[in-house]
Amino acid sequence: MKKQAAEKFVMVVDDDEMNLQIAKMILERKLDCKVIGVNNGSEAISRLRKQRVCVVLLDIMMPDFDGIETLQEIRADEKLKDIPVMMLTASGEMENVKKAHALGVTDYIRKPFMPAELIERVSKKLIDVEPPKKVLLVADDKTELQLMRAVLEKNFSCEVTTAPSADEAAEILLEDDISLVVAYADMKFVEGVKLLKFIAHDEQFDEIPFVLSNADHLLEVLEKIPVDEKSAEPEKIAEVDKVPHSAAIHKDKGKHGNVVTTAIGYKLDVNV
Repeated sequence: MKKQAAEKFVMVVDDDEMNLQIAKMILERKLDCKVIGVNNGSEAISRLRKQRVCVVLLDIMMPDFDGIETLQEIRADEKLKDIPVMMLTASGEMENVKKAHALGVTDYIRKPFMPAELIERVSKKLIDVEPPKKVLLVADDKTELQLMRAVLEKNFSCEVTTAPSADEAAEILLEDDISLVVAYADMKFVEGVKLLKFIAHDEQFDEIPFVLSNADHLLEVLEKIPVDEKSAEPEKIAEVDKVPHSAAIHKDKGKHGNVVTTAIGYKLDVNV
C-alpha cells in the first residue's frame, strides 16, 4: 500500500466570516493544504494546542482578544512559539504592525487580499515548513498508553499515533509515514513478538528506529536519540538488567529477535 503524504494545515484567524471562507476557498483550491478557519483569538490558541499547523494567518483587528494579544500568547507558549505567523492588516494599523514586528512577525498581507498574493506568500511558508514527524506508540495497556503519549506530546514536537495491538500497529505502519516506533516494554509476550516480527521482516521499516520503554523511563530514553531523525546506532541496545524497563533502540531488528522478551524479563531465544 502507498503511504499517505503528511497533510499540511494552515490556520486563518479572522472575525469576518466572509474573509475566512474566501481564504479557505483560495488556499485549498490552489495549494496542497487544509485550512482551519477560526473567528477569534481565544479559540485559535485552543485549536493550536490540539492541532499542529504549518502557518497561521492572523488578523490584527478583532474584538475581545485581538491579533496582538493572540500573537503574544503564541510566542509565550513553549510548544507554539516557533509557528510561523503572518499578520492580516488593513490601512492605518502601523502601531500594531510595529508591535507584531517586535514579536517576531516579518510577513504581512494587506486586506482586502488579492488571491495571487495570498497564494504566493502562503506557498513560500509551506515550502519552508517540514511536515511534522510522526511517532507510532504501541501499548496493550490503556493507562500506560495514555501516560506514554502524554510524555511524547509534552516534550517533543511530533504527531503521536497510538495502537493497542500489534495488528493495528502493522496497519498504521503500512499506511502512514512513521518516523519512530515506541513500544511498551511490558506488553504481552505474544503481542511484542508479533510486532517485532512484522517490522523485522519488511525492508521498508529498516530505517525506522524502534524503542522499548515505559512511561517512567521514556523521556530519559528518547533524549538519547533525535525523535525527528530516522537514524539510530545499529547495535545500540540498553542493558535492561541494569536499568529496569529501559529501551532497546536499533535498526537491525532481525539480529535482535529476543529484545522484546528480554525487556519484559524473559530469557528466551525467539526466532522472528
